[in-house]
Amino acid sequence: MESNNEPSNTSKNTETVEAETQDNPLSQNQLIQQWRVNLASLKKDTGFEVPKELDKSDEKVITALDSIAYLDKKNTLLDENEDFQLSDNGFATYKAKHMIAFEYLSQLKKPDLIRNSAKFYFFSRANQIEQLSKPSIWAHSLFHFLITLIVILVLGVISLLVLVKTQDNLFVKLLVGWFWIVNIKTASNLIGKYKKLAITPFRFSVSLLGIQSLNVLIKVSLLGIIPFLIVSRYNAYWIDDVIIISLFISCLINFKPDEKPSKQVVEKDLAEAGTANV
Repeated sequence: MESNNEPSNTSKNTETVEAETQDNPLSQNQLIQQWRVNLASLKKDTGFEVPKELDKSDEKVITALDSIAYLDKKNTLLDENEDFQLSDNGFATYKAKHMIAFEYLSQLKKPDLIRNSAKFYFFSRANQIEQLSKPSIWAHSLFHFLITLIVILVLGVISLLVLVKTQDNLFVKLLVGWFWIVNIKTASNLIGKYKKLAITPFRFSVSLLGIQSLNVLIKVSLLGIIPFLIVSRYNAYWIDDVIIISLFISCLINFKPDEKPSKQVVEKDLAEAGTANV
């Protein structure tokens, strides 16, 4: 888990942290905030997670994890109580714990983003959402974008054919407009709900939009196209009724997603230092 071939980088990082408190006019709170940003950035870059099983024989790792836990508790107190201040001894302890945690995190290997990248899904919106913490591949996003364009084109053609078939019926026009508004709003809400949690928000949003679009097309096919083909074969006089009923049901369903990510961590604003990947 640790890399021993980066002593120079670690020493440089340690020297940088030490220099922050030497001849530095920053207040205690400002220094703590800066240290927290640095640690949050390291945790994000290395994909740090507290291991479920610890090797108790490795005292260095145990000490580092204890230091991180100590810092988290103190940070929680600082966040919950604006008037909370560390004493001189408390600040010295906080600084020492920070140095240990900083050195430990600096030696961790960065995750292999290619190996741990998100898988490609056609229909499963739930599985795509579960991959929030994994980077989406550009090729997948491009393919999902093409799917979105094709679905929009197909639904547009279907909408025009419906209007032509019903001879521009005013009620059908309203239902078609409602159908588009409902699905655009649903897709927007779905993306907005999960975008901020994704490690690659833009690529994730494009892929999720493609999967959502394909789900809409499938439901339109089941509720509208298949019944239309069946009725047109046996009784053409019922076509308008089938179109109206199918559109109405499609709008009522609203295609709201019921899935929720099982184990997703919402980062604090402090942990969102640095630019987001796209």
